[in-house]
Order: sequence, then structure tokens, then C-alpha cells
Amino acid sequence: MLTRPEIRCEKYHAILAVTDVRAAVDFYTTRLGFWLAFVEGDPPNFAGVNLGSVQLFLESGTPSPQGCAAYFVVDDADKLHHFQETSGVEILEKLGDRPYGLRDYTVRDDSGYRLTFDHHLQHCAAHTDLNR
Repeated sequence: MLTRPEIRCEKYHAILAVTDVRAAVDFYTTRLGFWLAFVEGDPPNFAGVNLGSVQLFLESGTPSPQGCAAYFVVDDADKLHHFQETSGVEILEKLGDRPYGLRDYTVRDDSGYRLTFDHHLQHCAAHTDLNR
């Protein structure tokens, strides 16, 4: 029997297929509060957008949001929610305190993917401990 190796994973990058990488980058950077880390191709066929130090990849393809979602732990879900709501992002689940100890909400991006953002209830904007 093989022994599972002890491996540390320092980052995880979800990859979302989008019809138009340039339009998706614009949506993520202007309406969701991400920033552009890189873009590849002319026209763009692959890009990385960041929320803090967490990076999400966007690649050319056919969006497939059924059964696919992304969940982000942030330091201030209220502030990000306000920005996204003001930017006209579709809110699927309202911002609220949950019985599982988180304050979260869910939006839909322009390709149909569900994105949830939360912060721990015991933390406030002054705290940035994102460990679970």
C-alpha cells in the first residue's frame, strides 16, 4: 500500500471558461472589485484576476456554470457587497449573518457563475485573519 506524501499546497487557482476574456476581465475588475494580474493572447484568451492575493483564471471557452461556483473568504464582506451592489452586479443571495458563523452573500458573474463572499462574524474590517 502506498503512503500518502505530505505535500503543502500554497495556492489554488480556479479556472472559469468564459466566452470573451476581455469582457470577463472588465466585469471582474470594474464591477466585482478584482484587479488584473495578467492577460495572454491577442485577442486575449487567458487572464488572471486577483482579489487581494487570491487569483482566479479566466480562459476562452464555453461557460459551464452548472455545478460550478467559487467561494471567497474576505476581510470585509459588507464593503465588497456595497461596491458590487452599487456596480449593478446581480445579487443572488442577500448579505446576511448565517448560523454557521459567517456573514456572506452570493452574486452571479456575467458568464452565469455563482460567486460567494464571506467574512467570519467574530472578525471585523480591522482584522484580516482569514484562516479557518
